[in-house]
Amino acid sequence: MTLGEKLLSIKRETLFMILILATSIPLFFNVTLPNQPKPEAISFFEAANGLKEGDTVIIQSDWTEGTRGESRGSMDALLRILTRRGVKFAILSVADPQAPEVARNVMADINKERAKEGKQPYRKWDDWVELGFFPNGEALGKSISANLRNAVGSKLDGPDGGAKKPVFESPVLKDIKLISDVDMYFVVTGTKSIIIAIERFAKQTKMAGMVTGVMGPETYNYYVSGQLVGLVAGLKGVYDVESQMAETYKGEGEVNLDKGTKYIFTLHVGIFLLILAVVIGNVGVFLTRGAKK
Repeated sequence: MTLGEKLLSIKRETLFMILILATSIPLFFNVTLPNQPKPEAISFFEAANGLKEGDTVIIQSDWTEGTRGESRGSMDALLRILTRRGVKFAILSVADPQAPEVARNVMADINKERAKEGKQPYRKWDDWVELGFFPNGEALGKSISANLRNAVGSKLDGPDGGAKKPVFESPVLKDIKLISDVDMYFVVTGTKSIIIAIERFAKQTKMAGMVTGVMGPETYNYYVSGQLVGLVAGLKGVYDVESQMAETYKGEGEVNLDKGTKYIFTLHVGIFLLILAVVIGNVGVFLTRGAKK
């Protein structure tokens, strides 16, 4: 066989095995790449990290396992920042009925991480509450804009293992009446739910977004217009935030470089293999045609 024929005869199984190994192995290591965080990610980190102990924010967590590759890293980074700053928060979801359970699992993992670091876990009811799932994002946004207590006041929550009570009796929301009383509103999503929230009440409180790469270009317009105080878009955005966390919390023994760092390197490896496969295929075709002439 000629070199061209050998290149074209590489088995599909071999290519898949190389791809699996090359994209799996980096997940076990934090390989940092040269990075210059984007301005919108810098603004996001400065806004989140600028919150003070005792401040109250709302997190609209609208992602599930379908966008885990990007959204899980975003959620992890956000919760790490808020818990380190001592910020109280409430979590609600509008895009998918599975989203509350996913957010609950992430919070449980964050508390396990805090326990390993020798820190007190974030307590349900005292430090954070669940507002649950709302089936209609547009209706919820309009209701929040008019009166936050009326919009979510029917929800119940309580300490782990304790009795459920109205959420506005909690230390988290007891002083909150309107959305303007909230120090910041975060949206973590892979859908246009963030745009609905922006259109309904962005003028009434500070709002920041964490979206997938697909939603990044569209959502970026709202950052440029000043309707978002910060934006994290795709894996690059997550890596940008993790890089700033690593610099800010250097030497404090906390997890900073995590999924964004691992996944973005793995993504680069996958793209490199794709380009390499295309080059090998084209070279093989070129050499094969040249040999036939």
